[in-house]
Formats: sequence, structure tokens, C-alpha cells
Amino acid sequence: MEMHQVRYFLAVARVLNFTRAAEECNVTQPSLTRAVQKLEDELGGLLFRRERALTHLTDLGRQMLPLLERTYEAAQAAKALAKGIGKSQVAPLHLGIASAIDSEGLHAVLSEVATGLSGFHLSTTEGSSAELLELALKGDLDLIVIEVPADAHDRLDPWPLFEQHYRLVSRGDHPLFGRDDASMRELAEEAWIDCGPDSSARLRAVGEAAGIEIAFRHKVAGPGQAARLLLSGLGSALMPTPAALDERLCALALVDEGLVAPVILAGIAGRQRSTAADAFIRAARARSWPDQ
Repeated sequence: MEMHQVRYFLAVARVLNFTRAAEECNVTQPSLTRAVQKLEDELGGLLFRRERALTHLTDLGRQMLPLLERTYEAAQAAKALAKGIGKSQVAPLHLGIASAIDSEGLHAVLSEVATGLSGFHLSTTEGSSAELLELALKGDLDLIVIEVPADAHDRLDPWPLFEQHYRLVSRGDHPLFGRDDASMRELAEEAWIDCGPDSSARLRAVGEAAGIEIAFRHKVAGPGQAARLLLSGLGSALMPTPAALDERLCALALVDEGLVAPVILAGIAGRQRSTAADAFIRAARARSWPDQ
């Protein structure tokens, strides 16, 4: 299996037209067709059903598509990172990460880029998803890792990473802990801690759907600062379960709708990306992201 075969397969899978795929790949259609046929021989079955205007993936093609996407992205990431090895120039990346997002996968991607890209220089900014999107649009951030905005934005160039699930987090002596789950209706009298715009907006929306008016008693700058108040028994918070949850705290799943947030990596469409930004995107897209 060769990478150009994989690249041609992905192009056909995207446009479902061999002629257009060949134009995108800047090769002749017979060359592209032969490469796809060789890949089919390698994999032991047809990847496409060729029906003029109705070309579509076979069952084998659909199963191979995510695997070959990751294979190709991993190869591209390796090439991009290899180009940076041994270079002495600074490769800056201005990265915005929403305060509500806590992912071990992000740590791994940053480590991979830092290891492979000589001169990598990272600066990060935290804030709400809306605040980071605004900074990116103004050119202050190269890339952002945020929850999907409620309203589509035509200048956003997104890549899905994972879904994070919001839960009730409180001290271990909370009366509801010990159960598998609960509903917002059972939390009508809860003392809530505001953990930032993303989580507070989600909590208000879920509370409104359940017929409950949410009243925040305390406020912190972000989920990372909530542990002190939670451990003091000052209330509960709606937040994605942290990667490292203090053993004195517990997290409880809520059954209400609206507590799953898709997380994306995004840049601004049409804007030239730096070497570091391109390496980060390729490393992130090559990674298999489990839901949080």
C-alpha cells in the first residue's frame, strides 16, 4: 500500500466522482483508477461501486474510510514534524483552549508537536468558547479548541475532536451520590457554582428545559478553580468530569438532554497557517479521540 493510493481513495470517497477526484489530485483519470484498483487488490475487495453519476462506497469502502483517513493524516503529520527536526528557527503557535475543556489527548498532541518541531514556541489563552472564537477572528489566535458554537460561522474551519459529557460534580457526601444517574428536576434546590460561560449557559438551558430556574450562589473563573469551593461543601457544579478528579469529589451523570458538547479544533478559513499550526492540526487529526 502506498500513500498516493490512499490519497486518491480519499479524494474519490469525498467527491464520489473519479474524474473530479483526478482533477483535484492533479493526475489523469486512468492513473487514479489504476491506483485505486491496486489498493482494492491489496485490501481484497471493491472499495467503490462505479455507476456513472452514482458512484458510491461499498461496505468494505465505508469500513476502510476512517482507518485510511487516520493512516494518511498520521503520515502527513510525520512528514510535517520531520521537516521541523533540526531547524533552529522559532515556530510559534498561539493556541486558545476553552476553559471547560480538559483532555489528556490535547496534552499528548502538544507533546508530539514539541518533540518533533524544533523551535516550537507555544502561547495559550483560556476563556469561553465565544471569547476564543472572537480572538481567532481578530487574528490574535492561530487555532482554537472550543465547544461547537450554537450558531454556524462561515469563517470557521473546524475539525471534530471528541464529545465531552457534562456531569454534576460535588463533594462525596452529596445525597444523590451512590446512584447511577439523576435528573435536573431532583436538583431544584441545589446551590450552584458558576464555573464559566460555557458550563453556566449549558446549565441554564438544561434547567429551563426542566422547568427549573438556576440560581448561582458562587462563581469561579473556570472549572480548574472549582475544586476548592466544591471540597468546602459550598455547592455543586455542572462540568465535564476532570481528567484527574479529587478522590473526595464525585461525578454523577444527568439524564437530561443538552449535556453533551461536541469539541472541535478550528482555524479561520482562508487564513495562511504557520508551520506550528499546520503540525498541530495534522497531529490532532491523526489521533483517535475517545469521548470524554
